[in-house]
Amino acid sequence: MTTVTAIGVVIAIVQFFKKLLPGVVQGTVAVILVFLSSFGVTAYKFISEGNPLSFAAISFMVSVIVGALSGYSLLKVAGGKIN
Repeated sequence: MTTVTAIGVVIAIVQFFKKLLPGVVQGTVAVILVFLSSFGVTAYKFISEGNPLSFAAISFMVSVIVGALSGYSLLKVAGGKIN
């Protein structure tokens, strides 16, 4: 799994929960969900590929978090919703 794929999965997870629970998943809750899903996607990637959870995993997770938050902000602006 590449970094771009992981970012896409995290954004998809957040959007799924936003559609499922629109009154709950907003603002801070959405950011927390990005962190939790990034941790899960990173753990899945490294465990499924048989790599140890090391500094590379932390670096990958930080890249996914930054990319997902940036992508999420871009989706909000492109969609016309600025909150």
